[in-house]
Amino acid sequence: MTALLTVTLVLLTGCERGDAAPTPPDPPTGAAAAHQRYGAAPAPDPRVTYQPDVVFVGGGGASVRGLSEDALTWRIDPSASGANTLARGKIMFLTERAVGRVLDLRRDSGDLAVTLGPVDITDVIRDGTFASDGPVALENPTRYDAGAPFWAEYDADGGGAGGAASTAPVALRLPGSASDGQRGPVHAVRPGAFAAQRRVGGFAVTPICCAGGVGARFSYDGGGIRVVGTATLLMKKPTARFHLEIRGATVRRAELRIGGMAGLRIDIAGATDSHQNINKRIPIPLDFSVPVGEILGVPFSVTANQLIGVQTAFSAKDGNIKAAGEWSLGGSLGFGYANGAFGVTDPWRLSVHNSITDSISGPSVGVNGIIVHYQAAFRAGLGALGFTAGLYATVTASVGLTVGSALGAPLVLCRSTQLGVYLNYGVGYTIPAGLTRAINVFLDLVNAGPVAATAGIGRADNVFNKLDIQPPKKICTS
Repeated sequence: MTALLTVTLVLLTGCERGDAAPTPPDPPTGAAAAHQRYGAAPAPDPRVTYQPDVVFVGGGGASVRGLSEDALTWRIDPSASGANTLARGKIMFLTERAVGRVLDLRRDSGDLAVTLGPVDITDVIRDGTFASDGPVALENPTRYDAGAPFWAEYDADGGGAGGAASTAPVALRLPGSASDGQRGPVHAVRPGAFAAQRRVGGFAVTPICCAGGVGARFSYDGGGIRVVGTATLLMKKPTARFHLEIRGATVRRAELRIGGMAGLRIDIAGATDSHQNINKRIPIPLDFSVPVGEILGVPFSVTANQLIGVQTAFSAKDGNIKAAGEWSLGGSLGFGYANGAFGVTDPWRLSVHNSITDSISGPSVGVNGIIVHYQAAFRAGLGALGFTAGLYATVTASVGLTVGSALGAPLVLCRSTQLGVYLNYGVGYTIPAGLTRAINVFLDLVNAGPVAATAGIGRADNVFNKLDIQPPKKICTS
């Protein structure tokens, strides 16, 4: 196969260093271990009014016997207080992570298997005001790894963000059934642990967070195509602040600010020897989570999770391309909402630090291109693995790279970069459309109702969109 161009994978500062690491504390046991794996339980508070459909199940994490790899079905102790009142359509509130609308409910192997769907925060809370007590440091999160959920195996065949999910058949298992073997817990790693490599949707992925930023190293090798790269939202001493006021099941005021934004870094190299191309979007089934603690009895957490995508456009059998670039960021990620209107907390300022266009190389007899799609989402609220109800702020970067044919190189080698940066924020939840379709196909197998892609209030902004063509000659711009 055509030799893949070497790419230097840039590591986040502080994530992998040669310094000797301090000896980690002994892992928790008993109730403390259950608390770490599954989150804290809610506590009553007279200043909070819940919706009438909310069912509180007692015991917190100690009542959890396992979670299916798709993170949809919780296996709980059927004798836990409140469990006997659960029913389809109700909202289960067991812990900060085990909360959602009951889509399916059944007894299985001595457990109560409860399949949950996402909910809006106002579906849970009718009245209450919640605010972080100062900035929440995000440098040492706990990693919650969901394993290998089926919904991470779907490709994005339609191109743009939220492209159509592949309709190719996949091996589906009834969520939480005795045959799936998933009575064990989702893997939770103590704060400060480095995220190990995962295999997701044909990719080898190493997600990293959060001292120097949030990002992922990824590689793909299949069907005559090889891709390797990194995408990193650089941060310095990242923090989160939030405020949420709900009255009469309506959001009156909301604010979320993620501080410490520093830059964006993309490294990518790809090659083919078979004139083949790929178009994949991979939601990484892993949460980086920092518990905020109980606020009026509600156990909030701040979480970060990611999605990566790669689309190749090789026009020749010997197609290859390589590039690396970095942009500096000013401002914070977040929003304010009051009196029915949104406002950005601090406008973004994006400037080139190292030009990715200047770095593009890899000419062949044809024109070659590659698009890197990266999304980092920060959420403050209740829930797990992208299905969190509460405040959210998401940054999406799409970088399209093109290098011209070597046949024109004696005259000029054309290179171009199209960079788009988008912000999406609000109160509620939002799930990529392709992922939603994949989950609903699965839920249909158990006769469970579908989930919606979004709920609540939100806004999307395009904060940067620029085409850079080098050299700016007529032969390249026409």
